[in-house]
Amino acid sequence: MKKALIMTICLLVVILFSAGGMAAPTRRLVLQTHWSDFQLEGVKDANGKLVSKGLRQYVEEYMKLKPGIEIEIQSVPMEEYLQKILVSRSAGVSSDIYIIRSLWGVQLAESGIIESPPAVLLADIKKNYIPAAVEGATINGQIMGIPVEVGNYCLVYNKAHLAEKGYKDPPKTWKELVEMASKLTIRDKTGAITRYGFSFLAGWDSAVVHPFLGLLWDMGGEYLSPDYKKCLLNSAEGIKALEAELEIFKTGGTDISGSVWNFPQQKVSMIIMASWYENTVKQGLGADYEKIVGVAPIPKVNKNVNAMYTFFATVDNSSKYKKEAWDFLTWLTAEESAKKTTRLGDLMVQTIGSVPARKADLENHPDELEDHFTKTFIDELKNAKHEPNMDQAAEINTILMQEIVEAWHGNKTAKKALDDATRQINDILAENY
Repeated sequence: MKKALIMTICLLVVILFSAGGMAAPTRRLVLQTHWSDFQLEGVKDANGKLVSKGLRQYVEEYMKLKPGIEIEIQSVPMEEYLQKILVSRSAGVSSDIYIIRSLWGVQLAESGIIESPPAVLLADIKKNYIPAAVEGATINGQIMGIPVEVGNYCLVYNKAHLAEKGYKDPPKTWKELVEMASKLTIRDKTGAITRYGFSFLAGWDSAVVHPFLGLLWDMGGEYLSPDYKKCLLNSAEGIKALEAELEIFKTGGTDISGSVWNFPQQKVSMIIMASWYENTVKQGLGADYEKIVGVAPIPKVNKNVNAMYTFFATVDNSSKYKKEAWDFLTWLTAEESAKKTTRLGDLMVQTIGSVPARKADLENHPDELEDHFTKTFIDELKNAKHEPNMDQAAEINTILMQEIVEAWHGNKTAKKALDDATRQINDILAENY
């Protein structure tokens, strides 16, 4: 009797397993990104209907295909992102998947935190991504992730504001930009600016450093020596570049309180910004978007140059589920639809408004990438120069940002600010190169 009962129980266990009555253990992945709001949740119309999918919808789609996989999305502000990785890793609670800025790659790779993609993915990256994006994902000669997006900069301007002041075209030279900025600026009776002719953005390293680097390279200067052992910012070219920015402050075209974020509210006439800002501007301006917004190359001094950056997706080397993490990223970034686009490419183009890094996605999203906003960014990729992937890049860029902002405030001359930045950066370079 007992023997028959035991056999019956064993048979029931086998049946339950074979029928899926006892599910396989859940493998939980944590995906960390800097995206937020509509980039995660998708874009909805006035009635709340989803117009274009965000990252969350793609993750949910994948989890339905893979019932044993659970993916949690963690959104971390850009300014906290790198520190979050380092602190979490030291506490033993790190994420599995990261979408990171290439500048952080050197520190994360040399610390053993991130790993290079599997051989099949490496071959796909080398073959199917634009060279500049592959360069951005390459750390010390090794590709450390899948390029997610490339970013460069253009002049974004308010066509109505320019027309109001009699300008038919945006500025083509930096001298024209300075002159137009002061004439476009509007002040109240107290002298306070109520509409900025041009705005920078203090407090965010990319918004400060990238436009400056474009001017630096335009004037023939360099950020670092080729071996990364010496900072070259306080060269004659560097000082002239910062002085060119300060000219907008001196002539009344802006002040330190200006912000690129106020462009959609039509409180700013001109900004230098990246392509991903398109959807923010669209949402802010609504039906007036195309009538108001124009995009042009950054006004030049000698030649058109704009700074470029890369974000890439990678996996934590300590993840318990590295294969599953890379499988998800392969599904998201490398599987092409009948239209020859990837899920990530669709997300980048249709929702986030960024320039994708995969050749097929660049070629097969004509409606979005050839619109009046993004087309100029695509055209200007030929004049883009990638920011250097150096060790302690985040710290170095923060130093440069702080010194530039000191000059904007009028606390330091361009030479003093760049001398101070160069000295601090050289100290860091000496420890790492």
